[in-house]
Order: sequence, then structure tokens, then C-alpha cells
Amino acid sequence: MAAWLSDDSSEASGGEKVDILAHEAISLAHQVLERFPEMRRKHMFIAGGAAVSSAVIIAAGVAVARRLRAGRSAEQAVNEVTEDELEWLRLVPRPKKARFGRSRDERPTGSDR
Repeated sequence: MAAWLSDDSSEASGGEKVDILAHEAISLAHQVLERFPEMRRKHMFIAGGAAVSSAVIIAAGVAVARRLRAGRSAEQAVNEVTEDELEWLRLVPRPKKARFGRSRDERPTGSDR
């Protein structure tokens, strides 16, 4: 038994249990990512790549859900998702601002350039 478990517990609670529908959706999203090992590797984090970015899991889940709602089977939905689609669906970072709140393309007022 793990040292951090109390003597009367045989296993950790793991927090809230995920309902069966959510579990299935997450499972299908992971199946999509297994088809694209390079993308999966790019979005892994934590020491040694122990976890995949939740944004990529969500993007894969959205892509699969769209297909399921259109009447595809789970297998068809997983196989139809493309890597380009996942790249498009993932969160887009906000553009960085230059100093003083201006965007990089804006010049300060009175600039003679």
C-alpha cells in the first residue's frame, strides 16, 4: 500500500468519478491522438511526457463529437479526423503586445518614421 494512504483505505479516491459518457468521449479523443504520434509528442508535458495538453484533447473531442452528431459511428468519427483539423481547432495564442500596451505594428504618436 502507498505510504500516503491511510490504513483503512485500500486505494485512493481519485476525486470525482467521470460519468460513462464523458469517459467514452475522452477515450475517443485519445484514439484520435494515437493516429498522430508527432502531434501527440509535441503537446506532451510533465517530466518525460506523462500527460497530453488538455487543449488538444478537447480539440479532438470536438472533432469527434461533430461527426457523431452527423450520424457517423465512433470508429468512422475517429478515423475521419485530420491532423490539420486538430491544428485549426486548438486554442490560438493571443498576440503579444509591445511595451506600453501598443501592438507591435503601431507606432507611437509623433513618430517621424
